[in-house]
Amino acid sequence: MRGWTVAVTTAAMLVGTGALAFPVQVPEGPQGESLEVMELRARLSEREAELKAALVKLQVYEDEAYYAEAEKLGVTDMVKASGLPERQQRRLAVTIVREAKRNNVDPLLVVAVIRCESSFNNYAVSHVGAMGLMQVMPDTGKYLADKAGIRLGRASNLFDSETNVELGTAYLADLIARFGTVEKALVAYNAGPGLAKRILAKPESRKKFMAGYPTKVVKEFRKLKAQQEKQLTLRAQQTTPDRQG
Repeated sequence: MRGWTVAVTTAAMLVGTGALAFPVQVPEGPQGESLEVMELRARLSEREAELKAALVKLQVYEDEAYYAEAEKLGVTDMVKASGLPERQQRRLAVTIVREAKRNNVDPLLVVAVIRCESSFNNYAVSHVGAMGLMQVMPDTGKYLADKAGIRLGRASNLFDSETNVELGTAYLADLIARFGTVEKALVAYNAGPGLAKRILAKPESRKKFMAGYPTKVVKEFRKLKAQQEKQLTLRAQQTTPDRQG
């Protein structure tokens, strides 16, 4: 016991004189990082902020271009039927053109589908539960959102005009790719892909169904295209200098 007491006392004395002290590196930064690492982190944060600002500017530039295209196509006038606030109408017009181009679909075909599906009623709900401008079914919307890496959340989010058009346009483009023609794709858009295959497989049912919804949408689409051509012709005549006299 006496030996232990002496050992402890001796150790305490040595500690007090610093003889047993171990070297300790004091952190230079708040997280124990060197000043060089901290400086690199600061530079990285600065570059990230600059990149975010540049992306915002790019988005604004792209939106302006899409809106100009929407004006040229007459989409900006068509979205007024939605009754949405002016800012949302602008965003909707931009979204229609942007998503149409992204999916290689004519923007006026998207407008034709919207007119036939909901007449631009942003909060339309069908008897089978399809929702919003392009009448997207909740299950289909969730599938499309997951595929696109979007978190849809509640089904009521399909009433968001931009989300609805983004998902609906992607769905329309997918059906056109799968079924080969716009008309057949419209059968699938209206009846669902599974039922559409059965309808299209039988000449009688195909003829009967084609005369309904697909014909209605295509007729609307052609009308919109004719209006666009008329407007372009009028603008060309107004900008052409008078060569007479």
